[in-house]
Amino acid sequence: MSEGSPVKLRSLPDGGFLDAREAVWEGNILQLTVPEGQTGFSPGVPAEIESESRLYLGEVRQSSGSTIKLLIEHSLDRARLKALQDTWR
Repeated sequence: MSEGSPVKLRSLPDGGFLDAREAVWEGNILQLTVPEGQTGFSPGVPAEIESESRLYLGEVRQSSGSTIKLLIEHSLDRARLKALQDTWR
């Protein structure tokens, strides 16, 4: 994912998707920018981030204004994930 890329963010297990933009990577910490006042993500909440090429699973570490920082714990290549899904059908 390149900086400024659009992503979809949702809280797990059943939150609705929110449009966001990737801002900064610091190791395995991803900082996203969301529309002001649209966060609703508290620290400790598990989250899913969908980019065009990858699926990330992690935990919200910090949420302030239009910024959310997440600890990314898992990353899946969407093309490989689709191939696995097709194999198991």
